[in-house]
Amino acid sequence: MHKIVISILGLSLALSAFGQKKTKLFDKIASSKLIGNGTELYNAGRTSDALMTFKQAKVKDPNSWKAHLWLATSEFDINSYNAALEDGNKAMELTKDKENAELLLLLGRVNHKLGNIEAALAHFKKAKEAMGDREAKEFDVPVYIAQCEFALNQKKDGVKNIRKPLSNKLNTKFDEYGPVLVDGGKHMFFTARNSETTGNKMNPEDQRFFEDIYHAVWNPTEFEWDLNAETLDGINTEGFDAINFMTRDGLYGLGTINTSASKEKTTTSSEIFEMNTDIAGTWGNNDVIKNPSINSSYFEGAACITDTLFNEDESYSQTMYFVSDRNGEKSLTDIYTVDKKNNVWGIAKELPKNINTNGRETTPFITPDGKYLFFSSDALPGMGGYDIYYVENQGNGKWSDPINLGATFNTVDDDTHFQFYKELGVAVLAGIAESDGVYNYDLFKIDLKGLDFPFLK
Repeated sequence: MHKIVISILGLSLALSAFGQKKTKLFDKIASSKLIGNGTELYNAGRTSDALMTFKQAKVKDPNSWKAHLWLATSEFDINSYNAALEDGNKAMELTKDKENAELLLLLGRVNHKLGNIEAALAHFKKAKEAMGDREAKEFDVPVYIAQCEFALNQKKDGVKNIRKPLSNKLNTKFDEYGPVLVDGGKHMFFTARNSETTGNKMNPEDQRFFEDIYHAVWNPTEFEWDLNAETLDGINTEGFDAINFMTRDGLYGLGTINTSASKEKTTTSSEIFEMNTDIAGTWGNNDVIKNPSINSSYFEGAACITDTLFNEDESYSQTMYFVSDRNGEKSLTDIYTVDKKNNVWGIAKELPKNINTNGRETTPFITPDGKYLFFSSDALPGMGGYDIYYVENQGNGKWSDPINLGATFNTVDDDTHFQFYKELGVAVLAGIAESDGVYNYDLFKIDLKGLDFPFLK
């Protein structure tokens, strides 16, 4: 009897073990299939859908390093850097290939974004060794290494970032950027992509809300900004609407509109518009500039302009700077300049190659006298992501070489939309900050008092 019981028990355990092994195998197969589906979604630009699929793959097989790798890659793309680091580290723990170049590069980029510079540099160097010089160059690994070294040197020199949130009320878990101060700092216009966007629609390409322009008024009693929603009633479309520049008196401005992805379709691409008003803090008509050398069939935006300058021949002129991707196959986005003489626009041309790189240059800002131009670039020597630079106008179309504003203004992530107001002793910009585990653009300010830069003298 004993033997029969033991035999039955043994058979039961064997069947149980066989069932567990079979289930585990099925889970691995299911996980692998989900990874394949997620990869297709990711390559189609549907990152959010891909992320959910990779999460399912990880649940099916928690020991799949590929599931963790792809999940970390998707989390990185939606700026969820802490989660990306956790899944990336888990992928490294699970894989038998400790020299996996793709994984090393990802861990380098995640740590870089989080400010873990020493760890990022170590991963980048290992990735470079695993890839070889040629492939490493294709994936910009030497650039990332140089950025880490730049940031570490700034830290070694004791340079500290002094930016502060421009408003705890206006900064949200969504993107806010492009702050513009007018009327002695009493009014501010900025751009945001949040759930209150006109029409509450999302851009199908990146599955985020479209842009709207916002207006805030300084409250001297509470020392905070109050939104003035009525100002922009009927102005924002269901597409992209952004403010880029306004004169100090708030009577003239430049912005960008793109309704090509919305139901309105009043534009075929992103176009630059002018606006005029008689009262600061109010909004005039948006007039798209009718000049094919400025607004082409490509992306144009982020425009700024000098004050009116009077010439010896009694003519008057201004110079506008803007961004376009019309040569995107060669150099992604570049900064262009165009004169407006006696109220007539001329022909736009690119800035010199010491400013425009093969990467992305964006969000230019020109001082009213046209002497200093500020812009952001992701391809010039810097700390990481977009850094802010400035150049000096030397006349006759010549500019000084770009100078990085350093860790005082820049971080290891994107820093853009810089504008400064010497008369107010303050600069404003957009930068990346964390909110509920996700890193998005917020509005920042910098107190310029005590700083030593040529453009402040």
